[in-house]
Amino acid sequence: MAFDTAENSGFWARYKLYVLAALALVAGLWFWQRSTRPTPVVVVQAKAGPAERVLAITGRTRPQVTVTILPKVSGQIVRLTREEGETVRAGEVLVQFDADAPRAAVDEVEQQVASKQRARAEAQRNFERIEQLKERGLATLKEFDQARFELDQAQVELQRIAASRREVTARLRDNTLVAPVTGVVLSRPVDVGQVVSTSSVIYGIAPLSDVEVEADVDEQFLAEVHEGLKADVLVAGRARPIPATLYYVSPKVDPRTGGAKVRLRLNEEVDGLRSGLTADVNLVVERRDTAITVARSAILGRDQTARVQLVRDGVVEEKRVQFLEWPSERVIVLAGLDAGATLVSQPRPDLVGQKVAPTTDASAVRRGERPRGSDARKAM
Repeated sequence: MAFDTAENSGFWARYKLYVLAALALVAGLWFWQRSTRPTPVVVVQAKAGPAERVLAITGRTRPQVTVTILPKVSGQIVRLTREEGETVRAGEVLVQFDADAPRAAVDEVEQQVASKQRARAEAQRNFERIEQLKERGLATLKEFDQARFELDQAQVELQRIAASRREVTARLRDNTLVAPVTGVVLSRPVDVGQVVSTSSVIYGIAPLSDVEVEADVDEQFLAEVHEGLKADVLVAGRARPIPATLYYVSPKVDPRTGGAKVRLRLNEEVDGLRSGLTADVNLVVERRDTAITVARSAILGRDQTARVQLVRDGVVEEKRVQFLEWPSERVIVLAGLDAGATLVSQPRPDLVGQKVAPTTDASAVRRGERPRGSDARKAM
């Protein structure tokens, strides 16, 4: 029995050793595989083709000019058809004044015209009668001259009152004001019932064809900005960008903001475009027919220390590059890189010299998955 107990003890001891050895072998194999398996990394490519440097700024729409509506006659306002912010079409009625006084003036002047016409007709008949009597020697030269003078005076009076009739008739016609342009009402400083003069402003209208965009450019970019630059402007509430041209750069920098005002003229007329809307402006400061560009995230450092991490034959190596520093997602490479090069999208110093599994699928790298063969080949 003692022999059997000793033999069993030796068996279990050897069994434990075998199990521990197997576990150590499995762990070693696992760690060896982990150490030799390529690290998955997201990569991007250096691309060749037309390139632009775009400055993104934000501004607001504003009227390039304001049309001021003034009355041609004094009077009391009885009707105003538009409120501030509303759109008006050219030719639409904006204002109506009290027509009673102008209409009474027209009636009065018509009576005066009729009276002067009768007076002139009477003077004409008297002149013709005196003329006939003079020819027969029955009227003196003095009587003839007096009749002609009275006829001339009657004619002058008729012409004067006729001019007055044209004036009061025009005043009645001017009792209604219409919009001279299509635009948006910026201001309406008067109300119905108010008595106004010919110097009173009734409306201020911003023509839709003359809306522009005003924005600020930071002083560090002013050297790149000049008149004539093209831009795309996306106005709040609009789905499509509007082409525009920069036509004004302020000569002064605002010390409070550190920027200068610029203004852009829209190259298309857009119906219903209001003043004061937010406008996102992509200003093209440079165009190149051909250039090599890379994602800004693929570059480490700046100026003399700028470098990228190339993936060549599955191994990461570092290389210095020169590029145009610019606040954009892609930058123009001046030297140190060829088109088609595969770069680590988010370079890290510890990747240099390592074997990697390149992929363009960032989500797979976050999940810790190995890239599929097609992804790896596409990235390379």
